[in-house]
Amino acid sequence: NKGCHLVGYFSKEKNSFDGYNLSCILTLPPFQRKGHGQFMMAFSYELSKREEKPGTPERPLSDLGYIGYRSYWIRVLLHALHKAQGHMSIREMSFTTGIRSEDVVSTLQGLNFIRYWKGQH
Repeated sequence: NKGCHLVGYFSKEKNSFDGYNLSCILTLPPFQRKGHGQFMMAFSYELSKREEKPGTPERPLSDLGYIGYRSYWIRVLLHALHKAQGHMSIREMSFTTGIRSEDVVSTLQGLNFIRYWKGQH
């Protein structure tokens, strides 16, 4: 049981027209709910930051994919807001985290941190 074990994988398009930073993610059943999926998500966003292109996962997301990403986005965005002492634009959050601005907005709206009113966030 020592050595390397395959726990899952993810795939990424090299040049995604739609800005996808992750096409497919899979964690094998014996290794689920141990943080491997979140690790792969974080790795894909680190690649996005290095490329200076905020990304998003390929749509549509499965139910479990949506739950996993929403959890990841909440954790990362709250950490970024905490570091910035609560003062950060959507654009800054997107650039800092590598998360596409549409996902930033939908996550913050889900937390009731921002509202869309008269054409503005």
